[in-house]
Amino acid sequence: MHLKNIYFVNLWLVFCLLFTTACNDDDNIYFTQDEIIGDINSGKQIALENNILVVYTNNIGTSVNVQGAKGKIHATSSDENIVLVTSSNEGKATVLVEALNIGNAQITVTDAGGNSATFTVEAKDGEELWEKRIYMLRGEKQCLIKGVTPSDSAQIAAEAIGKVPEAKWVIKKRSYPFAESLQRMYVYDEENQLLVQGILEIEKSASNQPSYSIYSDKHELLMNYTMPISGYFVKDLTDEYRNIYPEVTEVLVYLPFAPIL
Repeated sequence: MHLKNIYFVNLWLVFCLLFTTACNDDDNIYFTQDEIIGDINSGKQIALENNILVVYTNNIGTSVNVQGAKGKIHATSSDENIVLVTSSNEGKATVLVEALNIGNAQITVTDAGGNSATFTVEAKDGEELWEKRIYMLRGEKQCLIKGVTPSDSAQIAAEAIGKVPEAKWVIKKRSYPFAESLQRMYVYDEENQLLVQGILEIEKSASNQPSYSIYSDKHELLMNYTMPISGYFVKDLTDEYRNIYPEVTEVLVYLPFAPIL
């Protein structure tokens, strides 16, 4: 056989091998995510990078598309203490991955034809997704009272300061792609016991005074502070004392704080 013919035969074999491999790749199960852009030329979604999915604890489940499966799929987790997985065969085949604890697990997906494929899940601490700021009580609490006699004022001040146990405030902020960021506030007493937690909304009044409001997930107001002076959270207890002292116009407890993180 001439060298030229040998060259074309080898070239043909290489072409066939590549074609066969490409077909086999399309037939195999692989995994993608909707937010990952596919190949511009082929329109085919790009598989998980290094066949690894990173998820976070205390977070909503992460959906993964199962490509190339034949018929219905079933998924299992190698460690359900770390990662839970749920299969869905409605519409396109998907699996929902939820991280329970920090660690790694293997997710195996099997289709109706007995074909299977596996990807790795790295479950990380959900706290990594939040920026954190911590403020501690620094100095003595003070009380401003208006509208009552000096003797009543002294009595109210002593009692009002005792009604405000707050000593630490933790503000967490998380940013989301294509959406507004979310802030949460956690308030602790001097014994580091959690007093309240919820969604934080910061607004400014007509006098440009910031207001820090903590809401439940059902948007019920749990706690409110103002900050008329930099470095002070102020808690308004006026309404609590108005029934006993109708003439009172203000009962404000000032909480001096300093950031520690």
